[in-house]
Amino acid sequence: MSGNELIDLALNQPLAADEFKPVDLHLDRQDGLTVKWSDGRASRYDLGYLRKMCPCAQCRVEREKPKSPARPSGAGASLTVLPANIDKAATFTDAKLVGNYALNIVWGDGHRTGIYDFRYLRLICPQHGDPTARA
Repeated sequence: MSGNELIDLALNQPLAADEFKPVDLHLDRQDGLTVKWSDGRASRYDLGYLRKMCPCAQCRVEREKPKSPARPSGAGASLTVLPANIDKAATFTDAKLVGNYALNIVWGDGHRTGIYDFRYLRLICPQHGDPTARA
């Protein structure tokens, strides 16, 4: 399931369902985001993972772009140029709750438009297996 499909799946879940209600949120510069859910589960998200899974429109478009085709084995080495601010991309400068349904994280590279709906966070939890199995 693509990132966009996960976002759509999450937003079609009932907002009031207990499994999507956090009872504790802790965002740490070293340990990432830890969420304790009202059903007793706990989730931990690495900051790099959260940045990669940003649900904003710009990031959704970037994730859905076709990947470059693989180079033939004799075609020579390829050089990937990383952005100058790559070290800041997975650090945060600020975070705040959005109503009672989401978390907005301002990333070190200046990116600030990702609103992480709690339903989406629950579905992308790295510790609880394939989120598409719950669809």
